[in-house]
Amino acid sequence: MRYLTVRLTRDLRKKMVLLAGPRQCGKTTLAKSLLDERGQYLSWDITKDRRIIREAAWPKDASLIVLDELHKAPKWKNLLKAVADEFGNKPPVLVTGSARLDALRRTGDALTGRQYFYRLHPIDVAESKQFLPQLALEERLRRLLASGGFPEAFLNPDEAARLRNDRMEIVTREDLRDLSRVTSWRGPADLIELLRERVGKPTNYDNLAQSLGISPPTAKSWVELLEKLYVVFLLPPYSSSLSRSIRKDRRVFFYDCAAAYDETGGAQLENLVACSLLKYTQFRKDAAGENWELYYLRDKEGREVDFVVTRNRRVQWLIEVKTSHGALGGALLYYAQKLRPKDSLQLVLDLERAQEKSGIKIVPLPKWLEALPFESGLR
Repeated sequence: MRYLTVRLTRDLRKKMVLLAGPRQCGKTTLAKSLLDERGQYLSWDITKDRRIIREAAWPKDASLIVLDELHKAPKWKNLLKAVADEFGNKPPVLVTGSARLDALRRTGDALTGRQYFYRLHPIDVAESKQFLPQLALEERLRRLLASGGFPEAFLNPDEAARLRNDRMEIVTREDLRDLSRVTSWRGPADLIELLRERVGKPTNYDNLAQSLGISPPTAKSWVELLEKLYVVFLLPPYSSSLSRSIRKDRRVFFYDCAAAYDETGGAQLENLVACSLLKYTQFRKDAAGENWELYYLRDKEGREVDFVVTRNRRVQWLIEVKTSHGALGGALLYYAQKLRPKDSLQLVLDLERAQEKSGIKIVPLPKWLEALPFESGLR
């Protein structure tokens, strides 16, 4: 059972549900797991299903209708709006997809008030026990760092690199073409390779453009496309002024936490924490409407904090990520005093016991990530 199973089941009783997320993160598997003998799975990619979808000819007494890859259908938004207007929530409808579903949510047009929206993420530390309960926590974390959290790769670590390459190729050759007017897949594929060397670093579009032989606006548009396709996500810098945050460089991370090219493993570890925090903040938004956000922090003096997590624009967590325990970072100490978060944390990969110094909690990274309170306070 995935971490969204209970929430989807509840919300499908009320409204249509849209489920987005990266390719091969388990959307179709999750959707099919919700079907019983009276439910029906329909995919736009299956020729015989298309007529049924176009005419909304599925049984109206079905327990659940799953519409997969619907964003590939002409005028699919109008189709969903017509279904919601004519049939309400009888039967319940679950629509799965990726970039175009998210675009529909952002524009807020055709289905405003008629749907709930969820984003499914790959496996993280907190969810890994559901898949491999026989492995110790530290073993599961090491596997995530080596193979990433996409289910097939996580369960088959020897095939992880091949599966990653296949997934990236499908995204650049097929999904990118469906979403944009990019005529050649080679440029975006080269961009992905460059970004894998720059995980956790600011996105410098002039630099990327020079490396790829394109203009900076084109480099920016390609990065934005990869973000829409759930290949990468970009973290903005934290600032009490929202306008200043928007203007500054954002840092790039992959939804595949093992995608980075870094022999030290530091980038993969930071990426894993970024994925876990993004998954948590987006779950709280999607499931409860809470206003959680994820940032990094860097000031003009060069002080840096890896992650800032806010709720309703108030800082909840300041987080530094370390492979081993050493001296506390000056930036973390400085901003712990300045911002007064709920918790200031140094997450350490190799640490036996939790400690606290100068108001900073120094905790084992695996245990803290595993205990992220996804369902805390939710009904």
